Amino acid sequence: MECAMIFNGHTPETIAGLDDITMAQMQTMYADGVIGNQGVMNLLGTLTNGVFNYIRPGNAPPYKLANIMGLAYDYLFPPLPEEYKKQAVNDNLLAFMVQAPGFSKDRFEVKHG
Repeated sequence: MECAMIFNGHTPETIAGLDDITMAQMQTMYADGVIGNQGVMNLLGTLTNGVFNYIRPGNAPPYKLANIMGLAYDYLFPPLPEEYKKQAVNDNLLAFMVQAPGFSKDRFEVKHG
């Protein structure tokens, strides 16, 4: 990373003057940022997925980005915790139900008696 920083105008002295937090953030930018591996994997995976889905037969199931990228998919898009998934499903269902004509939330509340 130091070579890349010197190439971009830093000197060994300015690099030595950086604190640990700033250096860690810059390492993340180079490794996983738009110019790093994460951006390249995301772009190439999405492009490959689009091409494969374009040329696949009509009766074949569509390719998913997770199938194309394999283990790298979980690195780029970490799975959501189970409790968040359940809450998101409940929120989406409620948002859908509220749109129904004559909807009353009272019908769905638990009554303790």
